[in-house]
Amino acid sequence: KQWYQRRVAITAGEPQEFQATSSTAKGPGGIKETKKGFKDSTKKTQKMQYGRHIADRAAIKERSQVRDQRQEKTDYFGLNEAQAPDFDREWGTKASGLYRPSFADTQPAKNRGIDRTGRREKKRALPQAKK
Repeated sequence: KQWYQRRVAITAGEPQEFQATSSTAKGPGGIKETKKGFKDSTKKTQKMQYGRHIADRAAIKERSQVRDQRQEKTDYFGLNEAQAPDFDREWGTKASGLYRPSFADTQPAKNRGIDRTGRREKKRALPQAKK
């Protein structure tokens, strides 16, 4: 599930821009990854949030910048900071197939009823060198 929104307003001064994005990827066993972000040029604000979830446990990292001031924090739910490295390893193992496309249910083109008759022979861009 993803969404993206962008608005730009050009006035007598600098262009004013607002962007917002959000995505969620889910896998088996309660695996979930969330990403959220926004940018508002009128307030000179940017914020990004990245969450990794396994069932009721989560580590959510957030970075923000308001004008020249930057801030970074991590919130843990159902675990503490000392357990974070083990949680990251477990999440990496369980989420290894989260973004990989699955080709198990696909068939080669010749078996999907695609007509390949009349295909042209491969031609070389340059003629073969004479021997």
